[in-house]
Amino acid sequence: MERGIADLAKALAALGSVERIHILSYLLAQGGSPCGRIAHALGMSTSAFSYHLRILEDAGLVTRNRRGRLHCLSLTPILDELLAPGIRQTLTEEGEQWISKSSTK
Repeated sequence: MERGIADLAKALAALGSVERIHILSYLLAQGGSPCGRIAHALGMSTSAFSYHLRILEDAGLVTRNRRGRLHCLSLTPILDELLAPGIRQTLTEEGEQWISKSSTK
């Protein structure tokens, strides 16, 4: 891991929120996804989602790309550096539950 201690602390601090872990778990299960779809699936307001997204972006855990008019999120490799495979699997399974809940609405 070539990241500095300050970067590591910022990334670990970003993981200290249930809402941000929900966002990351959704992305682990889905891959990339439009911001609005994630916020809707998680039942988050736009302002709350934007707040948590800013922290995840500042920590380098997610990137935002434009696809036409949509802003889409994807994970960076940093999360893989921080998570053990068992934790990653648990988060992916949680993300799959969020995805299935939102597709039945």
